Amino acid sequence: MANAFQNKLQQLWARIRTGPVGKFFHWWFDELRQSLPARWQQKLQHALRRATFVLTGDSLIVGVDENRLQQSLDSFAVEQDISLQKQQIFSVLEEHDLVESPHFLLLERNTILSKEMTLPMATEPNLQQVLTFEMDRQTPFRASDVYFGWKISKRNRETGQITLDIHVAPRRQVDKAMEYLRSLGLSLTGVDVLEDGKTMGLNLLPPAQRVREVKRKTRMNLVLAGVAVLLLSVVMTQSLYLRSHQLAELEAAIAEVRDEARLVQTIKEQIADTSEAAGFLTVRRAASPLAIELLADITRLLPEDTYLDRLVINQTRVQMQGKSQNAQRLIERVNQSELLDDAAFRGSTRLDARTGLEIFEINAIISGTGES
Repeated sequence: MANAFQNKLQQLWARIRTGPVGKFFHWWFDELRQSLPARWQQKLQHALRRATFVLTGDSLIVGVDENRLQQSLDSFAVEQDISLQKQQIFSVLEEHDLVESPHFLLLERNTILSKEMTLPMATEPNLQQVLTFEMDRQTPFRASDVYFGWKISKRNRETGQITLDIHVAPRRQVDKAMEYLRSLGLSLTGVDVLEDGKTMGLNLLPPAQRVREVKRKTRMNLVLAGVAVLLLSVVMTQSLYLRSHQLAELEAAIAEVRDEARLVQTIKEQIADTSEAAGFLTVRRAASPLAIELLADITRLLPEDTYLDRLVINQTRVQMQGKSQNAQRLIERVNQSELLDDAAFRGSTRLDARTGLEIFEINAIISGTGES
């Protein structure tokens, strides 16, 4: 039951790690790490070193893996006394501050089987279980006969598939090496693969067999790292809050200035419209005389024996309708005006039987500008 519960927790952790939340925290912690001073980054990288052990038939090579770069520290003959080997190995580990570091067995690249596989993307959170079921179909081995690990090389969201490289090591070979290291008092955190002087960043050991020893110095480092992350988180949160607050204030100021600018623009448009209307009236007044000026001029031009029944003054023309003793002479008198041109009768004149006067109707074009 405990194993089932542990498997559920591992599946849940895998889903979180490979999902959007895991990707966000991976990016966030990487940004936090990059924001640390260079010396702190070096110390952090130094703290993440791994002690490595490579068995090459008749010798055991003790080394250190720092940022995937393998460096050999010392080698010991397998045939020599176990107690002496143990003492010498721990002396090397203490000398290089690796006693509390994770211990990894390294396998040579040519001793394992590697194969590329394509699986549905939905299987990513449960790859340990899926690959266990697929092992006998994809490799010549059964899952119970091997240790395996994998690295995802491609995610194709269009096809909904992932491409991964699976690395398989015979269990008998690994168990023999692990048994030898246990006889030296070394507990392994994992099994990785060595290729061209660099580790591949794998862990072929099943999660249940990985030893996790948190010792005093490591615990203190974790506490300090947690405090550093917490402080950086507070600083980042405060920075984001201040930036959002400043942005809100800036947006409010811009909105206020925008409203004032809009009001000023409206006033400018009103002034421009008013000026245009005033200019239009001024131009119209300059181009055409006032009605009172026309009325005064017409009164001056018409003789005493002539009177008007109807006078119409519009923007460009004047229409006069009335009676006169001699209507023919009116055309000449109207054309003498400085304000009127092209005077002509509209239709023919006719005689009023009651008064004996000629009835006329004259049209003229307004053309001049009178004096105010």
